[in-house]
Amino acid sequence: MKKIVNQFGTKDLIKKDSGSLVQQELIKNQITIIPELETLIPPLLDDEYKQLEANILREGCREPLLVWETPASSVRNTDDNHSLFVLVDGHNRYRICSNHGINFRILLKEFPGLEEVRAYMIDNQLGRRNLTPEQTSYLRGQKYLSLKKDSGRPVGETAGKRTEEILAEQFNVSPKTIRTDAEFAKGLDKTSTDLKKEILSRKSKVNKGDIVKLADTPTSDQPIASVQELQEVLSKKKKPTKASQPQNELVRLKQLVGQLETGSSKATYQEIIDLAQSLLDKL
Repeated sequence: MKKIVNQFGTKDLIKKDSGSLVQQELIKNQITIIPELETLIPPLLDDEYKQLEANILREGCREPLLVWETPASSVRNTDDNHSLFVLVDGHNRYRICSNHGINFRILLKEFPGLEEVRAYMIDNQLGRRNLTPEQTSYLRGQKYLSLKKDSGRPVGETAGKRTEEILAEQFNVSPKTIRTDAEFAKGLDKTSTDLKKEILSRKSKVNKGDIVKLADTPTSDQPIASVQELQEVLSKKKKPTKASQPQNELVRLKQLVGQLETGSSKATYQEIIDLAQSLLDKL
């Protein structure tokens, strides 16, 4: 049995027999792409996509596509329990092979549920070397938000450490950076799939700070579809008063300073520095 290993422990990832050639063809014709999961796959730059396409046209699709077999009710609001074959990894290869009629192989994997699939995809993508800073920030933010959803303390977390401190150590950044990543991810998820891809691949030039502001900006139920619409939404946001703006950070700073007498970790000192700097920036 293969296991997913991360900083919080291990989770089982069972490798299954992908079946006969007939079964393979039936599954390939039923592959489902879930937009929520597809957004976790950073879009390739134009040159990268063209190079991958050229490689597949010349050599075929060498790596199997990763597919999760699950009842439809586990990912959709339905009582229908027929099997869905959800694409987990290989979205670009699948698109290229489908466009050119190129055969490909599949590999079935079992996961306990949708959240475990998300965690696997995020960790898998963060292992890539060619991510843009925006893609890295988005994935780190999604990882933080996923962990915060879990009830109780994540497996392997040491006493007194916050989720952002653990991730900060893992990615060699400050806890404040992880918290900003989470706001960036929440803001970006308010945009349409197409605009999100354009921002992550740097085809649309949008200030990262504007996306962070979008996280706590009221918006309609419809995702923001253009940069112009994004700017219009932000322009309507009322700025908080100077007196109320830093209150939460000030309370947290006082709590941390109070802990210094009992001994504190390096991460605690770093959070004090981050909060102090943030307060100074708002004066």
